[in-house]
Amino acid sequence: MTALYLPPLQAYHPSTFLERGVAVPLTTPLLGGTRARPATKPGVELIIPNPSGGRGVYILSWSGISAMCQPTLHDKIFSKRIGELPSVTPGTIRRIAREIAAEGLAGEEAMEAARQAGHRDKDDRLVTNYLLLMNLIEQVNVVPAGSAGAVPLDQEAKARLTVAWVAPRIGRTPAWTASALEDLADVFGNIGVSSSAPPARTPRLHALLRATRAEIETWGKSLSQQVHDPLARTICDVADVTLSLSANLLKRAADMTASMMELLRAWSADPAAVAHIAARPEWLLDGWEQICLIWNFALDDAARRAALVEIAGLLPLLPREVSDWCDTAPDATGPGHVRRMVRLNEDWRTGATVMDLIARNEHFRAITA
Repeated sequence: MTALYLPPLQAYHPSTFLERGVAVPLTTPLLGGTRARPATKPGVELIIPNPSGGRGVYILSWSGISAMCQPTLHDKIFSKRIGELPSVTPGTIRRIAREIAAEGLAGEEAMEAARQAGHRDKDDRLVTNYLLLMNLIEQVNVVPAGSAGAVPLDQEAKARLTVAWVAPRIGRTPAWTASALEDLADVFGNIGVSSSAPPARTPRLHALLRATRAEIETWGKSLSQQVHDPLARTICDVADVTLSLSANLLKRAADMTASMMELLRAWSADPAAVAHIAARPEWLLDGWEQICLIWNFALDDAARRAALVEIAGLLPLLPREVSDWCDTAPDATGPGHVRRMVRLNEDWRTGATVMDLIARNEHFRAITA
């Protein structure tokens, strides 16, 4: 029998969100909770939760995965694509995931969903660009000279007049200002600009986590004498910290659009700093979408008990960097390990067979496209 040599198990608490890595929506059950981050050498390394359910993680290159399991074709292609990324962020991982799903590697349902999502993203970008421009027009409120009694300007004329007025006041040309608004639409597309518009992706995820947390608490209280009740409490505690912090970060990001002139000046001086602040809520909530889907997929008590065990192993650790982002130092860590007997071809966390879990994960890919 051939011996398997895996790297030593490491105690793990990341210092930064980049060190924590980005959740990768793989379909192989044993790779659930895997995150990707830049390696010390060129390329990407994977952070895989301890498959036994105990504490610690394995840090592996993709070539080392074969020592643990047989990944699906979807995951093999995914690993190749992320290895070619110049940077690893929630946005770049989501783009790769959608491209792979659109190629049919996660099933027909995910393929159709990914193609539709691509069209929605283009529409969302146009809406965000429009809302940013309307904010600028309203805040600046430029009145053309000699306009008394004149016919009111239409929105397009107001936009041209506003951009022409703003540009010299931030030391830029009108063409740069118009282009900057388009670039800011990319940055704020996941955050949203107006409370009157439909919620953007990150606020939707925040709301989904809040609803899921409430359901777990309600279900956990109904089973107060059951062994899994402590897991429900732990999950709710970690979710509470995350919800509080993400609400804070979402507000800070949204507040930047309260003064479009200052936002354009900041973008002119350091666009990377603006993009970093706007991306913080997405980094903080990264990994929670999968957790919410696992819970919502569980329809009866037995499935929910299994879901709690699976979720407990996927709870995102909060890096120390969060204290710099939110002026606080929360301590939110996952629960200890869970042990039980496992049958052949059964996932130890859920009791489901491997093929069932692959099908479930492909269904998740359709939902999250």
